[in-house]
Amino acid sequence: METISIMLYQKSFKNIVCAALLAIASSTLAQTRIAVLSDIHVMGPQLVVSDGTAWQNALAKERKLLDYSQEIFDVMVEKYLSDKPDMVLITGDLTKDGELASHEYVVAGLDRLRQAGIDVYVIPGNHDLGTANALIFDADNTTKAEVADAAAFESMYRHYGYGTSSVRETSTLTYACEPITGLVLIGIDSGKSGVLSETTLSWVCQQAQQAHNEGKQVIAMMHHPLFPHVNGMEKLSSSYHVKGYEDVRNRLVDAGIRIILTGHVHISDIAKDYNATLNDSIYDVNTGSTISYPCDYREMTLSADLSQLSIQTGHITSLPSDNDFTNTAKTRFQDFVKKYASSYTSNDMYAQILAAMAILHANGNENLSTDAQSYLSMYGMVKSSLQSNSTLTNKLQSRGLTWEDAENALNSMLKDISSYGVEGREDQTNDLELIINLTDSNNNSTEYIRGDVDRNGEVNIADAVALINIILDKGVDYDTNVADLDVNGGININDTVLLVQMLLGN
Repeated sequence: METISIMLYQKSFKNIVCAALLAIASSTLAQTRIAVLSDIHVMGPQLVVSDGTAWQNALAKERKLLDYSQEIFDVMVEKYLSDKPDMVLITGDLTKDGELASHEYVVAGLDRLRQAGIDVYVIPGNHDLGTANALIFDADNTTKAEVADAAAFESMYRHYGYGTSSVRETSTLTYACEPITGLVLIGIDSGKSGVLSETTLSWVCQQAQQAHNEGKQVIAMMHHPLFPHVNGMEKLSSSYHVKGYEDVRNRLVDAGIRIILTGHVHISDIAKDYNATLNDSIYDVNTGSTISYPCDYREMTLSADLSQLSIQTGHITSLPSDNDFTNTAKTRFQDFVKKYASSYTSNDMYAQILAAMAILHANGNENLSTDAQSYLSMYGMVKSSLQSNSTLTNKLQSRGLTWEDAENALNSMLKDISSYGVEGREDQTNDLELIINLTDSNNNSTEYIRGDVDRNGEVNIADAVALINIILDKGVDYDTNVADLDVNGGININDTVLLVQMLLGN
């Protein structure tokens, strides 16, 4: 009984301390909270007139959860209306296939955020100006849907990057604006196939260089990834990243851009690469799709002095219509990969293994997974038999790949190392949680567990006590990157309040 009483007292004391700390904080935190979405692929409800074989056959070919796209978008809008970030950035593929009906649905949701005082900025993806799959489904039949062209896109999103407060590169849907004082946002239109013209690239670099010369920070966003995050992926998909990525990367870095937000591949992965002389770098923060497992989104915090950007990753795990949505999304993704891999390898066992590895890749931070390392060991054991398989060898050769390429790709993915085997460029970065130092010309980053002040691998009430002791100057050793929760450059009571809110689940 005495033990129970002590535990109840401790719990009560903890709640009192938490409430007191929350009451202390009355000042507004100065950091900027930025939400990031990509590849939301919203499908207007008018596009399915009646469910039937046409729509079901289309779904069967997709890893995208198009049948959930409206609900997921609505859930994210409601989340942001509640969370009230300062701005929302969407890095392309706003719609299923550029249908006007789909764009209208997206704009209606964004209008709600704008009316709540939340700034939103978008760029087009390769699906947003119409594709051959822009269809209306009616039982067993399909008809062409009306799609948006560049002029319609610009008009519809005039409040979301394409208004009078932005400067434009007039040959594309590329723009630059200053959403907060000292921060320049450059939205780059990479088109349907990831091609940047010399006109567009020069304009982007001029805008970035001007901002850099004026002492401002720059965040760029573009639909296609800036460079390969996994070796050899460009040979599997010609539009995996921007064309001529080495030149584009070098010029963006040299213009002072140190972070670019991208999408397109439906995988949340962060990688760093360097300019030609390897003396400066850029982070490509690729955000997965809300309608592809594990249905990711990013939450970023920019420090008050604009010197640090912290990145965290969230996942949509349940929906009003599906409490077990994670399993639904995972099963759909696995089935899609197995079907594709089986047609490629003609071997069900290989297909199952490839599907399992695809799940690990989608989850991110593969290097921390014991399963991923087990698959690498397994490959070592069956390597000889695989390479003697003429069917697989022919399949690789048809893609311009060798077995050495395949092995490098496997190591790159499962060890989470971009530019695997390339001297001076190899990088292994936390895909889900990171702090980027924007003022460091070498673009160093820190992997961390936010709030883990005592660095024991978990966040609990002991960390709140440690923070209080830091504030009271009790001589506690600490790492600013994990203790400075509001990312304003100092440790104060607001950091303790934020930590308490984390512990309470607020």
